[in-house]
Amino acid sequence: MAQSIVSILPEILMTIFGLLLIVIDVLADEDRKSGVGYFGIAFILLALIASIPPFSGFKIYGFGKMVVWDVYSYAFFLTFAFAYILTTLGSVDYLKERGINKGEYYVIMYFSIIGMMFMVSATDLSVFYLGLETMAIAMYILAGYNKKDIASNEAGIKYFIMGAFSSGIFLYGLSYVFGYTGSTKYHIIAEFIKNNGISHFSIIFGLILMFAGFAFKISAFPFHMWAPDVYNGAPTPVAGFMTVAPKAAAFGGMVRFLMVAGVPAAEKWQLFFAILAVLTMTYGNLVAIAQNNVKRMLAYSAISHAGYMLIGLVAANDIGYQAIALYTMIYAFMNIGAFTLLSVLKNKGIIDDERLESFAGLAKKHPLFSLAMLLFMFSLAGIPPLAGFIGKFYIFMAAIKAKIYWLAIIGVLNSAVACYYYMRVTVFMYFKEAEYEVEANIKPAAFIATFIASAVVLLLTIFPSFLINIVKSMIV
Repeated sequence: MAQSIVSILPEILMTIFGLLLIVIDVLADEDRKSGVGYFGIAFILLALIASIPPFSGFKIYGFGKMVVWDVYSYAFFLTFAFAYILTTLGSVDYLKERGINKGEYYVIMYFSIIGMMFMVSATDLSVFYLGLETMAIAMYILAGYNKKDIASNEAGIKYFIMGAFSSGIFLYGLSYVFGYTGSTKYHIIAEFIKNNGISHFSIIFGLILMFAGFAFKISAFPFHMWAPDVYNGAPTPVAGFMTVAPKAAAFGGMVRFLMVAGVPAAEKWQLFFAILAVLTMTYGNLVAIAQNNVKRMLAYSAISHAGYMLIGLVAANDIGYQAIALYTMIYAFMNIGAFTLLSVLKNKGIIDDERLESFAGLAKKHPLFSLAMLLFMFSLAGIPPLAGFIGKFYIFMAAIKAKIYWLAIIGVLNSAVACYYYMRVTVFMYFKEAEYEVEANIKPAAFIATFIASAVVLLLTIFPSFLINIVKSMIV
């Protein structure tokens, strides 16, 4: 029993701190609700420090091998923590300006991370599903958090309906897998498939439904239909968080499932995800080109980035799943950084602050803002030697090592296409004259978030070995 409790130590710490956060929210004055977010940052840092695995091969299983505490789950915990810290800092002034700065915002986002942690720590499908729903319910609320905005209300409703539908598909598939194998534990499913094969209808149908539910969660084509409207309608800091943390959790959990339970049937699901990767990358990039709204452009680019990460899944080797963890960490800084800057932009001549025209001439009036946005755009495009290039390099190397050369080539070509729409933002900032008065008033909290994101992107450009060494120590 003691070992079981220790196996969920990070989640226990986060839950205790989360309950304290609720008490702090109740006690805090209405004009000091931002303090709840700052306490959340402190608590998540404490949990992060207290749950560092003592060595690279560290693994503690609990509750009959239903959950595990190891370096792999900790690597994704880092991504969730980065996403929470940056989003909280970027949200403070955004929420204040709109009169919706409530403590529950930070509490809900905090508890969503506990669900994500269970998703990547799970070695049992029932635990994975419980983590998935804990995360999803919090995301539905955050998407529709701005009750004063019709677009946010619509985003919340759309996400709830489509999310519930995809969760039902996943659960239905899970029931077929359980019915065929007699267990929801990854290692037992793997042993059963190894001994009995994967030719039976129940296991094929069950896995297809599970993979379809997973594809919904990462907004992979053609299961992406909810993503652009939800990301576009959600409060801007929330959109940044949603494009990073839930996606990282879904990938982290699915990689563990496939690398344990799916190994005996790797040839079957590799083709499925390879096709999904090509369609997702290509669709996301081509539609992003047509967007004049930068927030919507970043929403479609988030779809394309899911396609890149799927390449690591298809590779089905150590480099592949390490590359996914590395990619999600880097993506957290550059994408949330871009959304933070987008949230402070104010255009006095256009109703839609997020259009490309709002960026015209910004380099002259706000050089630091423009420089930071240029850094994030170049990194998202994967231009060397920035951090985004390092993430894509490892993803493509995983495909090459697995001898899936055609998939790596398609990934590189898609990266070249993506350069066009990312560069459009920088062209408007540096080479277009402003037609309207534009303000980019970055207040202290958002400035700190932007500074941290920019600094990390630059530091990883110069010293990439820090994160690379962390993910190289992962063992699923």
